[in-house]
Amino acid sequence: AGTRANAMVLPVDNRTEAQKLRSLVENGVAKRFDLRAWSDKGCAQATAVERLEVLLEQVRPDVAKLIVLEELEGTSEEDSDALVYGEIDMHDFMTELLEKYGGTSAEGGGGGDGTGRCFVDLGSGTGKAVMAAGLCRHFSHVWGIELLPCTSAIAELLIEDYVRDVLPGARPASNPLLSCAVERGDFFQPEVSSRWTRADFVFCNCVTWDQDTVDALSDAAERMRPGAIFVTVLCPLSSDKFELVDEAELKFSWGFVEALVHRRMTDDAAALGAMLGDSMSRMQGDDDMEHDG
Repeated sequence: AGTRANAMVLPVDNRTEAQKLRSLVENGVAKRFDLRAWSDKGCAQATAVERLEVLLEQVRPDVAKLIVLEELEGTSEEDSDALVYGEIDMHDFMTELLEKYGGTSAEGGGGGDGTGRCFVDLGSGTGKAVMAAGLCRHFSHVWGIELLPCTSAIAELLIEDYVRDVLPGARPASNPLLSCAVERGDFFQPEVSSRWTRADFVFCNCVTWDQDTVDALSDAAERMRPGAIFVTVLCPLSSDKFELVDEAELKFSWGFVEALVHRRMTDDAAALGAMLGDSMSRMQGDDDMEHDG
């Protein structure tokens, strides 16, 4: 009984943030695999998707969510749903979205500069969707933009391993992935939005956003080129310059949710659609008045 004379004293952790993150990736959830050695052993050569799955075992969605919660602790965003963390199911994402809709270039050709189609993930988290897109034959450039420093730093570390251990042999030499990156930033900032609006395919998991934020995203997306694809989760774009071409139920880390596939129309087509919509609304209003009378 009584107070212990020799209370335990915990050591002070003097590691930098990058060192802590590297320790998490290497030893936190699943001990880091030597992907090359694992892939080479046995009778069957591991596919690129299998190698990517092993890589992503290091940072599972529940752990990434915990990291986000700790990052937001004590901030104004702590109790907000706007930054709730969730991840795609890689197989659904690749087959139901990337393979089906990634093969169409926006007006002016892939990337707008002839260097090949570009995929962008807005709010890319630990980079899972970016790395999945990098294995898709349709894209020459893949990149993500992430606001939170914790998850963007993890993504940068994972992509280093992805480029070294997953990409080699994953695509034909005649169709290589030319660039792959995730960076920290705010995709609403003009210098950032001027880049992602040049993409051919944009993905944004905006499932918990309020309408004002969705409206701001929609306004920015209007600068995309005709023919470009923009996929949102649950919340549709509020711009009449986009047509909804598909609603695909996809698996995410929290369950099944609808992914909404939008295509940027030409300004002329959008204006015509808006005019027809107004005409239909007026006709409906006239019918209602006659019925009431």
